[in-house]
Amino acid sequence: MKGLWSPDASSAQKWLVGVFLIVMLGALVPMFSRGFVPSDTWQLQALYLSLALTALGLIWLRVLYKRGQWKPAGPWQDYGPLKRLLMIPLCLGFWLLVLWLNLAATLPKTYNLVFATEVQTESSATKKRSSGRYSCHYQLKLAEVRYMFFEFCIDEQAFDRLPDGPMPARLTARQSYFGRSIDSIALATRRAEPQ
Repeated sequence: MKGLWSPDASSAQKWLVGVFLIVMLGALVPMFSRGFVPSDTWQLQALYLSLALTALGLIWLRVLYKRGQWKPAGPWQDYGPLKRLLMIPLCLGFWLLVLWLNLAATLPKTYNLVFATEVQTESSATKKRSSGRYSCHYQLKLAEVRYMFFEFCIDEQAFDRLPDGPMPARLTARQSYFGRSIDSIALATRRAEPQ
């Protein structure tokens, strides 16, 4: 752990680094596990909660700074006043996004794995080809899902056999207040399982 903080770092500074690393790792979950869709109301509540936690974090940092238990390190010391002024909103925005990803997707997805109930709903699906570097190339897009990290992957042969345009679909999902994890999509033509 010596590489994460200097030998003279206070325990408060070590706690800050630990919390930061855990939150950063948690924010990676929705980027690699794309079958969960948070509910619209929970996404908004998670945004407000992220704003509140960011404000509390700033107050905590200020208190630690005044007590001499925390001080900015690294390249921050070499920045001029203008660069520091520009970096503050950038860092706050980044931290807000990371907290929102944890609260809107990572924690609710974990909750859904344990406590959600299985539901079946009707929807409309269209096939979508993606050229993203880290996304699957053949997907089904659901009409009601507007969440940037959702993907439902299918194989190329199934993709080629599907008609263009919307198709009626039956979704099997695990749902809770926080959102739903979509397990399978049964189309009018064939059943699609995630890849």
